[in-house]
Amino acid sequence: MPSGERRAPGTIDPAPDVNAELSSVNAVFTLSLILTQASSPVQLIRLVTTAIPSVARCERVLAWHPFSAGEYYERAPDGIGDALAVLTEPGQLDVGGSSGWAFPVNSRRAGEPVFLVVIGSESRTPEEIFLLSVLAQLCGTVIAKLELITAERLNARRIAALSQADRDRDIAQARAAELAASEARQRAILEAALDAVVSADQLGRVTYVNSAFEQIFGYRAAEVIGRELGEVIVPPSLREAHRQGFARHLATGERRILDQRLELTAMRADGSEFPAEVTVTRTGSAAELAFTGYIRDIAERQRAEQDLLASRARLVAASDTARRRVTRDLHDGAQQRFVTTLINLQLAEQKWDSAPEQARELVSRALRDARHGLQDLRELVAGIHPELLTQRGLAAAIGALAARLPVPVQLDVPAGRLPAPVEASMYFFCAEALTNVARHARATSAEVRVEISADRCAVEVRDDGIGGARPRSEDSGLTGLRDRIGALGGTVDIASPAAGGTLLRASIPLRPAGGPDERTFIP
Repeated sequence: MPSGERRAPGTIDPAPDVNAELSSVNAVFTLSLILTQASSPVQLIRLVTTAIPSVARCERVLAWHPFSAGEYYERAPDGIGDALAVLTEPGQLDVGGSSGWAFPVNSRRAGEPVFLVVIGSESRTPEEIFLLSVLAQLCGTVIAKLELITAERLNARRIAALSQADRDRDIAQARAAELAASEARQRAILEAALDAVVSADQLGRVTYVNSAFEQIFGYRAAEVIGRELGEVIVPPSLREAHRQGFARHLATGERRILDQRLELTAMRADGSEFPAEVTVTRTGSAAELAFTGYIRDIAERQRAEQDLLASRARLVAASDTARRRVTRDLHDGAQQRFVTTLINLQLAEQKWDSAPEQARELVSRALRDARHGLQDLRELVAGIHPELLTQRGLAAAIGALAARLPVPVQLDVPAGRLPAPVEASMYFFCAEALTNVARHARATSAEVRVEISADRCAVEVRDDGIGGARPRSEDSGLTGLRDRIGALGGTVDIASPAAGGTLLRASIPLRPAGGPDERTFIP
């Protein structure tokens, strides 16, 4: 059940891989359907231990008992049994130098504590733990059912001598106990789900909702049981289409939306609407139809996608603007200086013999224009990436920046080096913040403070000015810096009350040495 690499919010690629997580859920759901067809606990354990490595990150899967071996489980190795015996919920184990996770099967009909032990992964996401727990609980349910069937068969000879009434009574009681246990386990699984789960009968009336449904939709279960599903969660503008589709399925069996992931609009109890990912399955028998829907609120996911697209568009626009600015500055500045230099040198060459004094004057002008052109180029390059930052690092570059400010700036910047992308982003963040201090804040002093830890670099720029700073447009400097720092997985925060003073803070994560991008502090 690989969940994919998780990226920090604000990176170019989307952090959470929702499709991978849903694929894992579908794989576990499909496996659960197969397990219910197992003919014996031995076959079931063989199926689940063979299938789990294809849906979860691991090397192998075993069924262990802390202190004994049985038909479908093995005895845990010495030193591990005691650790297993005290587990009542999923937990990590040290399995002979390898990392493992143990998930209780919870088939306690014979009082035997059996665990599915997944070996070969040091860490697991909450989604993996939840799905493997669900799978282990399902194994317990099916094993209990198979054990009950086996017990019934063994008791067949014993109850053969009993009266038909006694046999019917015992069988009914056994089946009722089995059904009650199965329903209780199923109800516990559904109540633990993070998505809303709702069931409806063939008339479209709600028969069950889980706790997540109550939280997402704002209803109590008692308020919706027995009501028409369309009236409860379908917006008024879509209800007629919902009812027509439901009636068409009952009449023709058409499965236009069944067993698919669809993005639809749902409605809460207060009438507010939100985007939802919906999957509907048919769960009843042919004689007694029933339907179950799984509903996920995807409003936050859509907002994150929209923010990412907007950030990418701003980065592209900023890059285009920067290229145009460099082209314009080269044309209007250094290029004109060097063109004038070339003309003066050509004229000096022509007059070198006939008018040597005038030729020397032209050479002097050419030298002066060349020096000015070189200075223009240096200033242009400094605006793109300061040479001082490349050669001496963040502390020296910020110090030079602060020295040019008309207000005193107190600096607290470590002298070590950071990866080039982090140093550049932090430098330009300070440059924009200090420029705003000089132009808009009316401050009498400012402070720059950089903090570097093992996994994060943070910079704060504070002033005692008039406050009220905020990004004023999509193409403002602060918005551009937020996008630039966000591309490295960082964040930008602004605290600027109208009462006075402004605090700008940027934070960028640093990956451990040897990791991707080598984002590590180098002392």
